[in-house]
Amino acid sequence: MTPEEVVNAFVKALNEEGVGASLRYIAEDCVYQNMPFPPVHGPAGVRDTLEGFFTVTGPVRIETLKQAAAGDYVFNERLDHFAPPSGKPFPLPVAGAFKVRGDQITEWRDYFCMRQFAEGTGLAI
Repeated sequence: MTPEEVVNAFVKALNEEGVGASLRYIAEDCVYQNMPFPPVHGPAGVRDTLEGFFTVTGPVRIETLKQAAAGDYVFNERLDHFAPPSGKPFPLPVAGAFKVRGDQITEWRDYFCMRQFAEGTGLAI
């Protein structure tokens, strides 16, 4: 698979099968960071972070709006759609940056507005 195909397969697995299934695309040495939070490492760190978010936000449905690849890097602009258990559904604009080695993601950073996240979830951040 190309790096772009790996990212697309990861997103599809996350959307359709959930966190567990999506982890097959996460390398053991992956560094994942939701900016500005501290980075986490490997499939376990990604799983724990996503499951923690989804407790508050409900599961995610990722809608990729634009995507570009350069070598091992994939960049996307997307809407992460959430339906919080204690609130109303909301889309969160996100910019993602991925580095891929083989068929796995080795780096993943997401950039989003904390104010929009707080307003969507009802959390005071």
